[in-house]
Amino acid sequence: MNYKFVKGSVALAVLAALSGCNISSNDSVAPCTENVCKLTILHTNDTHGRFWHNDKGEYGMAAQKTLVERLRGEAKAAGSEVLVLSGGDVNTGVPESDLQDAEPDFMAMNSIRYDAMAVGNHEFDNPLTILEKQREWAQFPMISANIYDKASGKRYFDPYKVFKLESGLKVAVLGLPPKTPPSWWTPTTSRPWSSAIRPLKRPSSASRSATTKRRTWSWRNRSPGRC
Repeated sequence: MNYKFVKGSVALAVLAALSGCNISSNDSVAPCTENVCKLTILHTNDTHGRFWHNDKGEYGMAAQKTLVERLRGEAKAAGSEVLVLSGGDVNTGVPESDLQDAEPDFMAMNSIRYDAMAVGNHEFDNPLTILEKQREWAQFPMISANIYDKASGKRYFDPYKVFKLESGLKVAVLGLPPKTPPSWWTPTTSRPWSSAIRPLKRPSSASRSATTKRRTWSWRNRSPGRC
């Protein structure tokens, strides 16, 4: 599977509130030009432990880092803000990663400077102790709006992350796994709390209003081929 950089995901929702687009708390930062803000989102998902390249030279986080740094530099040169996001499923796929609880993958994601990660279903293939270790390793927020601790009824992750970019643009990133657990989850791999995935409630009128304002984004949709 090749890495793909796309502009949308079932696991990630990106909301841009442009009401403050021309207002910055830092007067030295130039506001968005002519009421237009540029935002480039680089997005990966389902990397499944492919930290190393294979014998055909495919995959690998080193190649991904090289590509992300180039695309980030191009976007910045064009006056665009950049967010690097993951739709999750970092876990389960390659023994070299699985046997290390995906620590190499999270270390590489830190080096690439991911901004946020939506929690995928394969993050629950392991016991909670491993998931907690991964949360400690990650230098970026792992988010999910509809996974709850079954005992306490509280959200297990932060539901979203709001980024206040230098241009004054505010971007909310929301993590959402599917409501129905995948069919391949078995009693030996699923957890008591896996059934506590709830449908997300309708957004408040205030949040709907914030996301219906005029907005212009600069999207970059790239497939790097073999990485």
